[in-house]
Amino acid sequence: MSITHCALTGCPLTDAVVCTKTGHVYEKSAIEHHINQTGRCPSTNCDLSLDDLLPLKVCPIAKPRSLTCNTVPGLLQALQDEWNTSVLETHSLKKQNDLLKQELSHALYQYDAACRVIAKLSKEKDQLVDALQKLSE
Repeated sequence: MSITHCALTGCPLTDAVVCTKTGHVYEKSAIEHHINQTGRCPSTNCDLSLDDLLPLKVCPIAKPRSLTCNTVPGLLQALQDEWNTSVLETHSLKKQNDLLKQELSHALYQYDAACRVIAKLSKEKDQLVDALQKLSE
């Protein structure tokens, strides 16, 4: 018996319920469908109603691994999938980082050019003010 997989379907639980009569954990939609069809527990074959089910709070952060991870090839495939995902994410982050570096470089170049223009204009203004003072004297 597992608290991460449905006793009826074997799939990972998303909306878990526990049977108060037997203690088995089921996916809510699967066991409700089964009870509506047969009225009996799929594990013990005892009488069962929808009132015998209690919802379980399952942590959504740590999702359970599928049953295929119980075998070595399944575990290797899961690890390979995680590796591929992390490599693709790293690659996209590097591309984004390079793009941001180019944008920053361009912005710094524009800032430097603007500072040079401002310095040149300030120097010209000071020269014109001096020339104007000389003329007014």
